[in-house]
Amino acid sequence: MTYERLIASRMRLSGYGGGTATSIIMAISGIALAMAIMMAALCIVTGFKHEIRRKIMGFDAHVSILAASDATYIPEDSKTTSVLTFSPQLHDIIDGTGIFHDAELVMEHPAVIKTDSDFEGIVLRGLTPGPGTDFIKESIIDGSWPADSFENSIVISRITSEKLRLNRGDRVFTYFFTDEGIRTRRPQIAAIYDTHFSDYDKIYAYSPIKFIQGVNGLDTLQGNRIDLYMNDTDNIDEGALQLQEAMMREAWAGRLDGMYRISAVTSTGMMYFNWLALLDTNVIVILLLMGLVSGFTLVSSLFIIILERVRMIGILKALGASNKSVTHIFSLLGRRLVTYGMIIGNAIGLGLMLLQQHFHIVPLDPDAYYLDFVPVEINLWQIIALNVGVFAIAWCVLLIPGRLIASVSPAKSMRYE
Repeated sequence: MTYERLIASRMRLSGYGGGTATSIIMAISGIALAMAIMMAALCIVTGFKHEIRRKIMGFDAHVSILAASDATYIPEDSKTTSVLTFSPQLHDIIDGTGIFHDAELVMEHPAVIKTDSDFEGIVLRGLTPGPGTDFIKESIIDGSWPADSFENSIVISRITSEKLRLNRGDRVFTYFFTDEGIRTRRPQIAAIYDTHFSDYDKIYAYSPIKFIQGVNGLDTLQGNRIDLYMNDTDNIDEGALQLQEAMMREAWAGRLDGMYRISAVTSTGMMYFNWLALLDTNVIVILLLMGLVSGFTLVSSLFIIILERVRMIGILKALGASNKSVTHIFSLLGRRLVTYGMIIGNAIGLGLMLLQQHFHIVPLDPDAYYLDFVPVEINLWQIIALNVGVFAIAWCVLLIPGRLIASVSPAKSMRYE
């Protein structure tokens, strides 16, 4: 052990009264507070982005295959221009890409729900079992998803139920506009859901796909969309492009009939994804501000510590210690303070984040944030990177007080009070 390390390890962190020096408390508290705030910012923004992305991708699949809507390519005898058939050829093309883990046939149809005193326009989405159905099941607050045997059942949102004063178990007249005129059904409300995503909740109602297929006179393989779900949600656009190229090759070879178009959630939900991207800027600003605050606090505290130990510095210089050696002693002391502050900050930050993650202590206004609690996602690699970054910055900051130490004269320091 070098003498610099020995002296630094023996230096007391207490003031003249025996308690912890104010400068030490300031340094450790500043680092701990900044560490906890930076950790909270990372965990909350990561959790918020994850939850919003999950909801957007619950309403709109990662990639969708739709029937071409251009009338130029629609046969004249076609009664429903938006209908496609989930054929074995399409199955083989989707499986052949190797990038989709689920394919779900969907049938959507605009409808009007009418009560004795009011009415509401909706889009009724018929689903087959899959990720889309699972997402709605997780959001149900009253009732349960109707079994396939109960085809004449729908699931409406809390917004729709409150506006029309409908409850679970009620039957409601529903009007569908088709090419052959208006068709009326009177389904039972099997459940009420609430995703807190009002932009979607006020539009969509759900049912087993058989209900809407029956309204339009379709068979079990017909719908107007095929929703596809990927494992790698970071490369949705690339997955959509691969699928489009595969379908074009099969159509060119004459093994695929019909005209189709590909849609990705990154396009349909672009507004929300752009909004989420702006949150990264907020995190960067918070990290920079907290880094500056903790760095300023650390430097100020070290200056105070150095001024309190001017006589010790003079004695060390008089005994032959160089400016570099004395600076190294105080740098080691500063690293101790940084380490203590980081340990306390990590303990406070992780503790608060774990409490929020499991107990949802801090609520949010769902009308403004689409969530009813502050979401938290603890990413181990982000926490490690944050700690490494803070320690590296603190290491550089600790070089600043060296100029003050170099200016201390051994002769004058003996008379310093």
